[in-house]
Amino acid sequence: MGGNQTWIPEVTLLGFQVEPALEFVLFGLFALCYVLTLLGNGIILGLVCLDCRLHSPMYFFLSHLAIIDMSYASNNVPKMLANLVSRNRTISFVPCLMQTYLFLAFAHAECLTLVVMSYDRYVAICHPLQYTVIMSWRVCTVLAVTSWVFSFLLALVHVVLILRLPFCGPHEVNHFFCEILSVLRLACADTRLNQLVIFAACVFILVGPLCLVLVSYTRILFAVLRIQSGEGRRKAFSTCSSHLGVVGLFFGSAIVMYMAPKSSHPEEQQKVLSLFYSLFNPMLNPLIYSLRNAEVKGALRRVLRKESSSDSQLEALPPRGSLKDPQQEPRPLRRRGVCLQKLQSGRPRPLFTGMGGNRSRVTEFVLLGFRLSAETEVVLFWVFSLLYTIGLLANGLILLLICLDHRLHTPMYFFLSHLAVLDMSYASSYVPKMLANLVTHTRTISFVPCIMQTFFYLGLGTTECLLLVAMSYDRYVAICHPLQYTVIMSWSVCTVLAATSWSWGFSLNALIPVMLLLRLPFCGPRNINHFFCEILSVLKVVCADTWLNKVVLFAASIFFLLVPLCLVLVSYVHILRAILKIQSGEGRRKAFSTCSSHLCVVGLFFGIAMVVYMAQDSGQREEKEKILSLFYSLFNPVLNPLIYSLRNAQVKDALCKVLQVRFS
Repeated sequence: MGGNQTWIPEVTLLGFQVEPALEFVLFGLFALCYVLTLLGNGIILGLVCLDCRLHSPMYFFLSHLAIIDMSYASNNVPKMLANLVSRNRTISFVPCLMQTYLFLAFAHAECLTLVVMSYDRYVAICHPLQYTVIMSWRVCTVLAVTSWVFSFLLALVHVVLILRLPFCGPHEVNHFFCEILSVLRLACADTRLNQLVIFAACVFILVGPLCLVLVSYTRILFAVLRIQSGEGRRKAFSTCSSHLGVVGLFFGSAIVMYMAPKSSHPEEQQKVLSLFYSLFNPMLNPLIYSLRNAEVKGALRRVLRKESSSDSQLEALPPRGSLKDPQQEPRPLRRRGVCLQKLQSGRPRPLFTGMGGNRSRVTEFVLLGFRLSAETEVVLFWVFSLLYTIGLLANGLILLLICLDHRLHTPMYFFLSHLAVLDMSYASSYVPKMLANLVTHTRTISFVPCIMQTFFYLGLGTTECLLLVAMSYDRYVAICHPLQYTVIMSWSVCTVLAATSWSWGFSLNALIPVMLLLRLPFCGPRNINHFFCEILSVLKVVCADTWLNKVVLFAASIFFLLVPLCLVLVSYVHILRAILKIQSGEGRRKAFSTCSSHLCVVGLFFGIAMVVYMAQDSGQREEKEKILSLFYSLFNPVLNPLIYSLRNAQVKDALCKVLQVRFS
């Protein structure tokens, strides 16, 4: 792009431009804030998952806000911390654009999530009798998924408009991360269209949502003032004040940064305002919701307190499977699943209002898991925990090597870094719940977390399919058209391929099956014969015809499994023919070494996926599917970095370079 103008391979993040002694002080301060951010939001997520009294729409959206805050921090802060203690402050252009893309996507997602949360409070206070009908779990799931998908698609528009610009210098970004306004200053062309789109997006994503929030709270204020009892007013204000504090912090700093006149916010002031997104907001949000919310503080006290009476009741129960009649078998988990409302009214309040007319509703599912003896499950817990830890460490090491070593700043390793993120996301999507089920009698999962597991499983799986195709195309161009490689596989092309893979993965093959799933009535049985909410296993608990869902899944399997696999095979047929034409043995060996690792990963992934989703039904199919699913969640994330590190000289050299102690 940009004609004959120079494309910059990397940029320098100037950061805060203070004295070295002060930079070390800032490093310690920001590192502490980052750790507190992860811990605070992680505790909020843990409490919402563990305490059934927090299984309500308000805390469902709060859990999404916690995920956004951790994502904000993890997108910008690690690179900022590294720059504070290092002289090398460069960042390759593609990771820079990915920072911009993720920053915009998470910002849009937080705007929309805050609007949804204000609407939830409006319904709860102004229409309390209709609350469970209006804010059903189906509505909550649709609102959350729509917010995420729309946010990432809108961020993609900004990035595509950036990629059309020529970037020819200067290569210095006066910021501590690749913020979009700072990146646009590098362009040597007219950026009026980009700035116009940014301003329009601010009106649509900032001013519009803020007006909706203000309208909601105006109605809430009128409703609260009509409450007669002082206790009722106090409770209503306490549930809204924390959300208002978060709204004020977020929208205030965003509007000042992106919509105020240029003269009123110089670049140094922008950096300080950006810290609210990266550090202070993510750190303050869990504090606001915990210190000003009695339910969260009560949940934290219950988790920290040892409930000896409950433990003794649990030990007195007979072991699983000892009763002949499965209907009479006790469900020890219900002691944690029954809320305070059951003790007060004699029956539990439904966690999910459900769908399906007048049929009985399922509020939660039971993940049957592997159904082995208690001793074997403890052994599996330690084995799977070890594999999970190795997978996170190995993929994290691959990401770190690619970031630190400039020799790995190529399209091949750019896609490999995305594969590492996918592998860690796979594992973190459902392995923690599986490990918890192996060592506890509590094997239930609420409806919305179950659907979210299904959504992320499909989205990440489809993204990996498309990403493996992009990696095979990259190898095809590198070997079959080496002289044109830098032109064909430019950084703009790589960014578009990666962003398209993620967007298609979550918007096409994840959102559509989940929407079709939500239209079905779930009325029992509530046992899912799997260790996570895999979509075929979830469809078995539906009490309606699921032929449409299965047809869509089969069509998606053809489009996202067979077609990508055919493209990969075509690429490697051309690669093989090109390799056989190479005269030197060293050249052939190098070409084979760069492709063999990718072929191993492709064979593992597509082979297992086709057996699970396209093979005919057979005896013991469900048990085989559980074992095959372990490859996605545990074995593949462990094997992929090992394959790429053991069979790739460049990765091994980068590792040796990082581990080597240099004395200058």
